[in-house]
Amino acid sequence: MINSIQYLRGIAAILVVYYHSTIKAVQNNIPDASIYYIGESGVDLFFIISGFIICFVTDNKEFNTLKFLKSRVLRIIPLYWFFTIIALFAYLIVPSMVNSSGGETLILESFFLLPTESKYLIQNGWTLSYEFYFYLLCALVLTARLNKIWLLAVLCFLPFTSYFYSLSIHFFFDQFLLEFAMGTLSYIIYSKKVNNNLQICFLFIVLAIYLMLFNVVGLSNRFILYGLPMWLVFHIGLLINEKLKTFERNLFGKALHLLGNSSYSLYLSHAFTLVILNKIYLYLFTESNLVIYLLFLVVSSLIVGHFVFEYIEKNLNQYAKKLFNK
Repeated sequence: MINSIQYLRGIAAILVVYYHSTIKAVQNNIPDASIYYIGESGVDLFFIISGFIICFVTDNKEFNTLKFLKSRVLRIIPLYWFFTIIALFAYLIVPSMVNSSGGETLILESFFLLPTESKYLIQNGWTLSYEFYFYLLCALVLTARLNKIWLLAVLCFLPFTSYFYSLSIHFFFDQFLLEFAMGTLSYIIYSKKVNNNLQICFLFIVLAIYLMLFNVVGLSNRFILYGLPMWLVFHIGLLINEKLKTFERNLFGKALHLLGNSSYSLYLSHAFTLVILNKIYLYLFTESNLVIYLLFLVVSSLIVGHFVFEYIEKNLNQYAKKLFNK
């Protein structure tokens, strides 16, 4: 795997955990707390990364549809079902513990990631339903022996047809597909080894951060507000690091790499750990400080996510592969 991708995965994971931690801070009336919505962009970055990775792992290889889909299921489902089962027990015993913000929770849809406007047992699972939809589109295009340009065209075309369909099938034409498309485009550029001026790259990164932080034109479209800036961060950041090898030389880079490895475990586990950590913090500290609160929740979640990766995800995936092969 390309090191830069792991660093970017780590950054995406931190953004998502930070965003959810700020929501907890507001819910508990921590002084000066507010929801920092920029953390939502971590999900958009994950989608862009997925678009790149799937192209990377299938390029210049003999494509087998069933083998590809099997590998995706074995990568995603074991840990997801592990946490979904835990959430199911919690839901059956104390329903208010799951999706406490309200809304209907669906069990069958939760396990099989079926598109729904209601909630999953692990609400983070909504992103995985988009992931599997993307995998199916990839499988269709690659099975037809079409190249990555065709995949890019499909991912870009579908969202622009959404206005002609009812809301009930909007999922299949969502603008999130454009973010997978951006990742696919980045891979096409990367694989062609297109030369990029580093100074222009840095300017694009500054522009992307400026757009997200200040939302200068009052944009409400998520793809423009988060998707496009995160693509600039992803694509240009990828190219810069591959040229300069910046993070490979320091401890911060190694930490980001470890975080990238455990990012999926962190993504699923932090929904549980934030609830527990929040209660621990409120028990230990009578006077709340926003900075300390967020640091405690984010750093502790990162540590728990790493342990989940090392001792649960790895073992679950190995067991699932053995079981599937039998």
